[in-house]
Amino acid sequence: MTTIKDIAQKSKVSVATVSYVLNNTRWVHEEKRKRVLEAISELNYVPNAVARGLRVQKSKAISFVVSDITNPFYPDLAKACEDLAQTKGFTINILNTDDKPDRTQLALNQVREGKVDGIIVTSALEQDREHFQKFMEQGYVIVLANRFIKGLQVDSVVADNFSGAVMATNHLYQLGHRKIAFMPGIIGSSITESRLNGYLKAMEDAGLTIYPEWLTSGEARYSGSYNTTKFLLGLPEEKRPTAILSLTDIGALGVLDAATDLGISVPDDLAVIGFDDLFISGTRSIQLTTVSIPRYEMGNLATSLLLERLEKSGKPEFQEIVLPVELIVRKTCGKQK
Repeated sequence: MTTIKDIAQKSKVSVATVSYVLNNTRWVHEEKRKRVLEAISELNYVPNAVARGLRVQKSKAISFVVSDITNPFYPDLAKACEDLAQTKGFTINILNTDDKPDRTQLALNQVREGKVDGIIVTSALEQDREHFQKFMEQGYVIVLANRFIKGLQVDSVVADNFSGAVMATNHLYQLGHRKIAFMPGIIGSSITESRLNGYLKAMEDAGLTIYPEWLTSGEARYSGSYNTTKFLLGLPEEKRPTAILSLTDIGALGVLDAATDLGISVPDDLAVIGFDDLFISGTRSIQLTTVSIPRYEMGNLATSLLLERLEKSGKPEFQEIVLPVELIVRKTCGKQK
């Protein structure tokens, strides 16, 4: 059986440092923390109390992992999780990853150490595949929501992002736009891949040209999307888009502000569509056309799957739920040209 000493030797740190990382009790230099987490993963370390089956009391807690706690996309998912969990006597704790691998690993370790009984991850990236696979092989419970990892046998609840992007792109085409840019997000995210593929399919079906510049990432964040919009609207006229499909509503807000600062009228000179349908998107001063994601339903179903898996740990089949989305037409695309 792997011990803390084995991890210390492999990661070339002290036993005390390994303990600090495992228990999150002291600050550890990022490089050392990374080496320890890699050693834990490679050696399949499980704390002794859990590994020996000595822990008989459940924590009655769930860990809910998000990629950006400042993003208003996540509160509805978290509230749905909390609402259902409380009816079953569970509490939830929220862990923010900022899309950093070591933060996701910390969340997995909370389950291994018995601090929580299961975990819902809304921030899964392709680079997490091996960690999640080992985690499940060790008998722990995980559900993916919002993002999924293709081919990984795990319970998941996501939105139909591909169809959403097709609908949004087709809407712009039907309004007369032929120069439509798509603003991707983080690499390794199933959301980026699915929405990009939907956009590409719709553009191909319409016989439209796609310039490489039109696929410049806005990182799904306000500032990144603001800067990318300034770049796109500064392109030569033949490449300058008349419409931008943003990966998120937050990014779309950056698009709108950049257009305003450049003196470009929305929707007269530029059409804009987002994704998510956040509360702010429907306010009178913004009126953003967007693809609505059923966030509360997603959080509720993910929690239901997790609680069911905790009750029936030997259940062999995994569920992959894909929720329908809806295009919400407001004022940032205008009328048919």
